[in-house]
Amino acid sequence: MSRSIPFGAPWMGEAEEKAVAEVLRSGWLAHGPKVKEFEQAFAAYLGVKHAVSVSSCTAALHLSLLALGIGPGDEVIVPAQTHVATAHVVMYVGAKPVFADVEPGTGTISPASIRRGLTPRTKAIIVVHFAGLPCEMDDISKIAENNNLFLVEDCAHAVGTKYRGRPAGTMGAAGCFSFYPVKHITTGEGGMLTTDDDRIAEQAYKQRAFGIDVPAFYRQKPGVYDTPILGFNFRMTDIEAALGICQLEKADGWIEARIANAGFLTDHLKGIAGLELPVIPSHMRHSFLFYQLTVTEGFPLTRDALLAALKQSGIGASIYYATPVHLMTLYRRTFGYGEGLLPQAERVAAETIALPVNPRLTAEDMGYISDVIRAASRNELPSA
Repeated sequence: MSRSIPFGAPWMGEAEEKAVAEVLRSGWLAHGPKVKEFEQAFAAYLGVKHAVSVSSCTAALHLSLLALGIGPGDEVIVPAQTHVATAHVVMYVGAKPVFADVEPGTGTISPASIRRGLTPRTKAIIVVHFAGLPCEMDDISKIAENNNLFLVEDCAHAVGTKYRGRPAGTMGAAGCFSFYPVKHITTGEGGMLTTDDDRIAEQAYKQRAFGIDVPAFYRQKPGVYDTPILGFNFRMTDIEAALGICQLEKADGWIEARIANAGFLTDHLKGIAGLELPVIPSHMRHSFLFYQLTVTEGFPLTRDALLAALKQSGIGASIYYATPVHLMTLYRRTFGYGEGLLPQAERVAAETIALPVNPRLTAEDMGYISDVIRAASRNELPSA
């Protein structure tokens, strides 16, 4: 193996080390001043009224549906090509996930498929800005408005993503972000719920911490509080928040590096028979969590064979996602889904590879990735 190129690697430096050390010395490790500072910084970054820090994007999605009153008897439309968490949260609140197909060129949820999935029980749509590319929000927002539906944005892939200049996480009732280690910025674990709705924010603030009405940091009398609603332990620590503050300051530069790396791949892979490259409409800003490459029958290797060749060459490629959620055992068994119902999602699952474009990679790294794929297109890969 001549080289090792990671799919995603958290980029931590002296600023992060110093920030964590300061928190450790402060003695306030959770649900304290750094959490509030990170929330304020993230809200300012997006231009929203509220940013509510939580333990994960899944927690943010869960709290969003609860704040919107989604529950038993309701249906929520979600894309089939996403992480299982997007659908799981619908089941957490007792509602039914109704899976929609995706657009063939982008992997984002199809407005036409959303329309086909509407029933009198539909109460919300969760969109996923897939790989950093925004969904077609004009069409989807119109569907939501015309049918009196809530719109929730799953922004796990979408820090820095924009649609007609509007940041992901600002176009629905709530936006839900992930800070997992391979994401645009990381806090180790952690997430954020963004909203301009005071009521959603207030309920999320309470429910992320057991439903307690006054967090410890704000209590006038130590130990005195009430729990007017049922809540959870979905809090972010000050250690995580300190990391997030540092990472957010670097986010724009890192995203520009991702875009540049993706542009390099497009320039060097275009024209290869059997490969379909990302489609980026002019009114969208793709923040490129990864580079989605589609391998069709015209390529000499199957998708899985090309993935194996990339791995053998030290390139940390992956698949997002190898099984559409509607074909996972839980959803087959519970709702009777099967193959052929959502053909585009199934095609994305079967034919795509996620290539690394993280900001730590150099032009030399991107050239190496391109060279390996070009060699594969000519059947010139060295044997194992």
